[in-house]
Amino acid sequence: MKPISIGDIRVSSIIERDGPWRHPADFYPGIDPAHARERLLELEPFVYDAATDMLIVTYQTFILRTPRHVILVDTCSGQDKAPMGPRYAFPREPWLDGFKAEGLAFGDIDYVFCTHLHFDHCGWNTRLVNGRWAPTFPNATYLFSRREYEFWEARTRAGADPPGAVWSESCRPVVEAGQAQLVDDDYALDDTVWLTASAGHTPGHVCVNVASKGSRAIFTGDMMHHAVQCLEPDWSTVFCWDRAASAATRRRVLGEVADSATLVVPAHFPGSTAGHVRPDGDGFRFEFLED
Repeated sequence: MKPISIGDIRVSSIIERDGPWRHPADFYPGIDPAHARERLLELEPFVYDAATDMLIVTYQTFILRTPRHVILVDTCSGQDKAPMGPRYAFPREPWLDGFKAEGLAFGDIDYVFCTHLHFDHCGWNTRLVNGRWAPTFPNATYLFSRREYEFWEARTRAGADPPGAVWSESCRPVVEAGQAQLVDDDYALDDTVWLTASAGHTPGHVCVNVASKGSRAIFTGDMMHHAVQCLEPDWSTVFCWDRAASAATRRRVLGEVADSATLVVPAHFPGSTAGHVRPDGDGFRFEFLED
């Protein structure tokens, strides 16, 4: 994604990995593969590899530079974390290289927002220092949805997988270091950055909203993973905690931003990533910004 401006707020991204990732029928349980292919072929060619029948998915962290703060939204998979299987054994150096290319040091970050606490959205929250997990960004306040954090804390203490080691490696050390703030789903940092509830993919999933000088954007995390979910809002992923709630949230949020000037910035969309939402029959259509 090329840098974009939301009024006085500059937005850029760091890509950890991108490219073909999963077959649609493996990602969206119960869909008809032939119908899925038809729908995917309606979209821009950079979102779907028709030759391999694979969705194109990007893992990225967003950097928000406001007049007062430097903010990260979601922190990808991180380094040295518990193995999540061969599919996720991709190199982590591109994230570090991208962070440096932005002219940033770890100490420059003021706030870290996690839309939810799946491994690929909170991994760089911490790093190994002398064999112990420590916050990666020593001067940052990490903002976690209280509902999200407490859910995964309870699941971890019960020995559930997911989350496996995600909470204990990427979340608890931040709290123990005194750098975390557990917030309600409607928390506002100031008049330019605030949260809205978007539960479904996880119990405490939130979107991050920014506004400046009459412009607005919404960072939707995993409310949707692919542009085909605009055409088919009822398609929820295999990773969704409550697929019906995920679909209902998607329809609500897409309906709220459709035919507006609000820029929609999903976590996993490739290409220019950001775009606008337009009504399309019983669903919607995502119009990517031109690179």
